[in-house]
Amino acid sequence: MQALGGPGRGLVRAGLALAACVLAVSAVVVATEGGTFPGGPGPSVTLAPTAAVGCDAAGPYTPPERGSVGLPAGIGELCSGGSITLSVAGAVLDGWDVRGGIVVDAPDVVVRRSRVTGDGATPYGIVTTAAGSVRIEDVTLTGDFPEAAIGGDRWSGERIEIVGVTHDGARLGEGARLRNSNVHDFAPATGGDAHALVLRGTGSNVLVEDNRIELGDGPGRASAVLLAPDKAGPRADGPVVIRGNVLGGGRYTVQQDSPAAVMTDVVITGNRFRRGAGDIPLRVSRRAVLEDNMYLDGGPLPQR
Repeated sequence: MQALGGPGRGLVRAGLALAACVLAVSAVVVATEGGTFPGGPGPSVTLAPTAAVGCDAAGPYTPPERGSVGLPAGIGELCSGGSITLSVAGAVLDGWDVRGGIVVDAPDVVVRRSRVTGDGATPYGIVTTAAGSVRIEDVTLTGDFPEAAIGGDRWSGERIEIVGVTHDGARLGEGARLRNSNVHDFAPATGGDAHALVLRGTGSNVLVEDNRIELGDGPGRASAVLLAPDKAGPRADGPVVIRGNVLGGGRYTVQQDSPAAVMTDVVITGNRFRRGAGDIPLRVSRRAVLEDNMYLDGGPLPQR
C-alpha cells in the first residue's frame, strides 16, 4: 500500500475519490507520513482530523435491518478504490468497494457498509498497526488474502461476513471482538491450511459471541477456532471467551494447541456444534472452562 508522492510529500491527487463519492473533511487530505505499508496496488491516504470518507451513491447511513450480516441489502452503488491506509483518529470509511486491503494506523477508526476483496498480494483485508484500533460494521470480506481477512489487535467486528477466503478468516489479537457475524464457505489455497478464527500473540481479552462460524470439511480446512497463542503468561486484561456461537467443520472444530495455550484462561460456553468434524469437535486444555456446549440436535459433545 504505497503513499502517493512518497512519505510526507504533497496532496493525494487522483484515484481515490470518484465522481460518485463525497470527501468531507475539516482540512486537506495529505500523503501518508512515517512510511508506507506492504501490500497490493492502490493509494494510501491520511485523513484529516474528524474526517469522513463517504459515498453519495451509497446513500445516507441507516442502521441495517435486524439479522443483517455483511454489506446491507438495499445500499446504493459503492465507491471503488484500491488499498487504503487510515492514519487519523476517528476516521470513518463508509460505502466503499476496496480491492486490496485497509490498514488502520490510528485509534477509534470506523469501517462500515463496505466490501473488501483480496487481490492475492495484500496480506490482510483489514489490519491494525501498533497505533490503530477499529470498529468494523456491516462489512463483507472475500477473496484471496495471503494472511487473513482481518488481523491485528484492538479490533471489534459487528455483523461482518467473511466468505470465500483462501487463508485464515480472522486473527484474534489483543482485545479482539467478533459478534453477530458469519464466517463461512472457505476456499483454501492449495497446499495450505485455513482456520476460520485464529488466536495468536498472548491472547488476552478476546470475545467471540453469537456468530455462525462454519469452516466446512475437506482438504485445507484445519479448525473453525484455533487457540494457539505464542506467549504464555497471566491474563490480567481478561480471558478468551467463546460463547453462544454455532460452530462447525475442520478436523477439530475448536482446538487449543501449543505449549503456551495451556496457560491461557479460556471460557467456552453455550455453543452449538454441527456434526461432521474430521476427528472430534472439541479439543482443549483441561484448564479451559466448559459449560453448556452440545450438538445442534441436542446430543452430548465428545471432547479430549
